[in-house]
Amino acid sequence: MRAACKEAVKYGDTLIAMDRNPTLVTVILNPVANKRKAKKDFEKYCEPLLHLAGLQVDIIQTTSEGHAKEIVETLRGTEAIIVAGGDGTLSETVTGLLRRNDEANRFPLGILPLGRTNSLGNSLFQGGEGVNRVKQLIHACMAIIENNTTWKNVMKIEPLPKENEIPNKPIYALSSIEWGAFRDTIAKKDKYWIYGPLREYVSYIFNGYKDSLCWNCSGTLKYTPPCAGCSNCLQKKLEIKRKWSFFMPSTQAAQQIDLTNVVNPECATTNELCFKTCDFKIKPKVSDGLPMLSIGLGKNNYSYIEFVSDGWRRVKGGGTIPEAVKARTVELQPLESKPDSVLAIDHEEFDVKPVKITLLPNMVKFFCKSEVKDI
Repeated sequence: MRAACKEAVKYGDTLIAMDRNPTLVTVILNPVANKRKAKKDFEKYCEPLLHLAGLQVDIIQTTSEGHAKEIVETLRGTEAIIVAGGDGTLSETVTGLLRRNDEANRFPLGILPLGRTNSLGNSLFQGGEGVNRVKQLIHACMAIIENNTTWKNVMKIEPLPKENEIPNKPIYALSSIEWGAFRDTIAKKDKYWIYGPLREYVSYIFNGYKDSLCWNCSGTLKYTPPCAGCSNCLQKKLEIKRKWSFFMPSTQAAQQIDLTNVVNPECATTNELCFKTCDFKIKPKVSDGLPMLSIGLGKNNYSYIEFVSDGWRRVKGGGTIPEAVKARTVELQPLESKPDSVLAIDHEEFDVKPVKITLLPNMVKFFCKSEVKDI
């Protein structure tokens, strides 16, 4: 922390023009994240660095579920948004950001991985426990201070309304959509807190035979193949306003490619797949430079031993769900399922309903470490 503070002070001592104020960043802090440890860690490891760097920091604490979304939808005057929390707070922030109509006032996002689940935060900044966790928070703060950014893909999830039903607003996700017995098992792990670091393993032992898990994920997928960009799937990129004059020189924006004359006949084709599985997952990925949705389907039936052993492999970071489909857009039509069945969207639970998932490539700009920033 001492070394990081000395580095941050260099930016705070830099002169700025007389006709402008210090750069204003808005921190959306979830004080109850990570069992109420998030606020303490933010004040101890993150807030000092932001102030020493000369930033004007406006901290808004969330008070309920969905509050971060409401904050971002109405936010004015800031130059960047910093999410201090976990995947749930980040997903709400991105949803609020992309629901805005004023495209000229989009903001770069920073992530301070202070929640229990930090999927994107851990991918941008290597995590760990103890000292390594402190280093992760320092790297996340310095990425904001140094203005290193990269584009990330976003999944747009739109509920498909029934006849004469008013459609709900879309939500946006960054990491995954999960459904099935493996997701349900991990969601129960905190019940076994008495086992400490072994609680994930124990949750598979105690739940591998229970009917409370969703063992029947079945339905229909209608999907279009991945596309690098053409007139059919053209999406207008967000324009992010930059006001980082005292930071390190920002990278040049990627050249815009005119896709109006690019024709890809396969892009408009729709394929259909019926499925039945115990494990269903959709996540964005990039393969050979092509952004896509990766749809994984696990086995239909697991014995108790198979389920526990496969779950343990996943806890260790080994076992993976087989990829069945690559797509750009997906319509998920689930069959009748148990009333308590849920989809986990960025680890937040939603009722299982028909939805359309669309991949939005390079939709939001995030602060990152210098070695992964856009060139």
